[in-house]
Amino acid sequence: MSEKNRFSRLLKHLMTVAGIKNYALAQELKYDVSYISKWTGGQMIPSEKYASKILKGISECIVTQCGAEAATGLMQEYQVENKSDLQQAIWDNLEAEYNYVRDLQNSPDADVILGLQFWPEMKIAQFVVKMRHPVLRRVSSLNIVGAFDIFALEREYQLQIIEAKNKHVSKGKWYQDVHYCMVINVQKDTLDYSHDISFLVEVLDRNRCIDFHLYGSAGAAGKAIFAVEDDYMISGLLVSGNHCVSVVTSENSDNCRSVFRSVKGLCSQENQLFRKTSMREMILKHEYVHGLFALCQQWIIGHLTEHFLPEDLFEEIVEQIAGQMDEEENESPALDELRSIHRIARNAVEDFEISILLYRTAFYNLVVDNEIDFFNYKVHLTQKQIIRCLEYFIELCRNHQKLKIKMVSGRLIPNMDYETRYCILLNDTISHIRLDGDYNNMYIISRNDMRDAFVKTFYEFWENRSDSLITDREIIIANIEQVINGIKGNS
Repeated sequence: MSEKNRFSRLLKHLMTVAGIKNYALAQELKYDVSYISKWTGGQMIPSEKYASKILKGISECIVTQCGAEAATGLMQEYQVENKSDLQQAIWDNLEAEYNYVRDLQNSPDADVILGLQFWPEMKIAQFVVKMRHPVLRRVSSLNIVGAFDIFALEREYQLQIIEAKNKHVSKGKWYQDVHYCMVINVQKDTLDYSHDISFLVEVLDRNRCIDFHLYGSAGAAGKAIFAVEDDYMISGLLVSGNHCVSVVTSENSDNCRSVFRSVKGLCSQENQLFRKTSMREMILKHEYVHGLFALCQQWIIGHLTEHFLPEDLFEEIVEQIAGQMDEEENESPALDELRSIHRIARNAVEDFEISILLYRTAFYNLVVDNEIDFFNYKVHLTQKQIIRCLEYFIELCRNHQKLKIKMVSGRLIPNMDYETRYCILLNDTISHIRLDGDYNNMYIISRNDMRDAFVKTFYEFWENRSDSLITDREIIIANIEQVINGIKGNS
């Protein structure tokens, strides 16, 4: 069967690009050349007992023996920047293809008909494994869709589902040609607000390095579907939080394309839960300022932003980044415009009724990282500047009683180990999420029902009675002063 030759095809491709002959690889691996011929010819694959050692050896041989031009081509293919990462990427790819072929050989219970494989039933854990198809290693260009009744799954599988598609994507890089549209079933009356809304932010955060879009539609109810256009699809019907039935997989391009287009049809603008944006776009469209003037302000602050700077420190930072912003003037708002916006933001923070849930770690991270999120720019501060920023926050706590502040000292959601560096600024006009990263880190909450769900979540956190929430202003001030004293003690 052609499906069993994926490993062989990849091995032949890598050896051809690197200019390595069968006998040369045999010498490196200390195997008879007849084994190499059978691996590349598709008659057999390496034995499971020695597979890890063999695949590691192949990846080493490919990287060390290929020429400079071939290495450059492979690094472009795998979207890596050095030979060390290339070796790991090739090893990962070989392992993914090997496991795929091995699992096909060990799946006698699957019916194969007309380019489809069919399983009457399957555990979600097995479904997730089959989602991790080797084609996902091709990070240079992918079109993916998924439709999941995500909140019907047991929680241990929810993160596995959102991680399955980008198992091979390295964090900190931007893969602009990896496109993924995920459709989920979101029913407001069944949401567990504190968990489910936080989970949606986590979904956005874990997909920042690709072109990711999240939609909500009842069409995803009871479904688990994942399709890579022209390459692979898997589909099943959920019958419980850990079990699905009528599972079908296929590598037939017509089948994959048909499923892809069907799910893609659910990705309409009215179903979009979050709209990607940028700081420049929000400023040009006046959405940033409209958000500041809006009523019903609720902010969750996981990292410190330009909203919490005294006037003199703001001016120092503007001068500090002027050269950098001049180099990027096509992407950057004018400095005078930033000054005007800051005056509005400072008045809003000092005079408007804003409820702020502030993570204590935001102060610790400011000290550790020495940087602040300044209109979505990472700006490094000196220790003296950090102290002035913290002292201004103390002033806000002491002198501006309209500003309601509660400090989060631990986890608001037990047993959820999610990152807390994101910021969510809610109001009745323009609500947006700012993640802590360089790519795809700003989203406007585009549906009213979703904004209402975020507000509901905010107040569930705000009324949290656990020890993780500090409500006494003097204790909040004492926490900030402790951070300041720590800086002074280390200087």
